[in-house]
Amino acid sequence: MALTTSEFLIRLGVAAGLGIAIGFERQWRQRAAGLHTSSLVAVGAALFALLDGLLRAGDTTRIVAGVVTGIGFVAGGVILRSGVNVTGLNTAATIWATAAVGALAGFGLTVEATAGAVVIILLNVLLQPLAAFIDARSKARSDS
Repeated sequence: MALTTSEFLIRLGVAAGLGIAIGFERQWRQRAAGLHTSSLVAVGAALFALLDGLLRAGDTTRIVAGVVTGIGFVAGGVILRSGVNVTGLNTAATIWATAAVGALAGFGLTVEATAGAVVIILLNVLLQPLAAFIDARSKARSDS
């Protein structure tokens, strides 16, 4: 069955909306890869996924593999090393997971894409204070 224009636009809109939601959390907390990056990553992954519906090629797994590989290079670009410190790992992981959300939306798996976006946002929001607490506790132990 061919993908209709309205279905194409709905799936693309879902991907954009979920990418914006993920990006909003990042932007609000002044993290790298905010609104623009997250929405573009989700939309880009959705567009590649939508190709399968438009071309009816049946290459779903190859499309997903290409998205995963390509977004790995993009995400790798935000990881920085300065001496013994490495930064950007959470940003890279968020970009990678956001691509998965976009691909799910592009394939028409709206519920699954939404669940993925919610989990990404919750993990970024809830684990940051826990990580800060653990780091502070570990530093206090090593100082004493």
